[in-house]
Amino acid sequence: MTIEEAPKTEKPIEYRAPQGGVLRFYSNNVQLATTSFDVRMIFGEVIEVKPDKAIIEQNVQITMSWLEAKVLADFLQANIKALEELNGPIKLPKNLDKLIVPETFPTNK
Repeated sequence: MTIEEAPKTEKPIEYRAPQGGVLRFYSNNVQLATTSFDVRMIFGEVIEVKPDKAIIEQNVQITMSWLEAKVLADFLQANIKALEELNGPIKLPKNLDKLIVPETFPTNK
């Protein structure tokens, strides 16, 4: 079931920001770790790229249940689809060899 298919809640939702406001971070890198119960995402920013390594400043960690991760994935897919219908496809950079992508799953080489 996707978000669009989910039944609508009958109760209004009230969002409250904590005292001092909501923390804001920029991220252009995410590291994932999982268990059978949840998924952890550590969001960071690439601050320097050297010939031998990239330096990523890790800023915030979010851990959520797989159910909430599924809802988030559906929400993101729906919003990306709407954005692309309005503005055209989001294109990946042509220099994919320059992207800094952490190795998520070890490969047998």
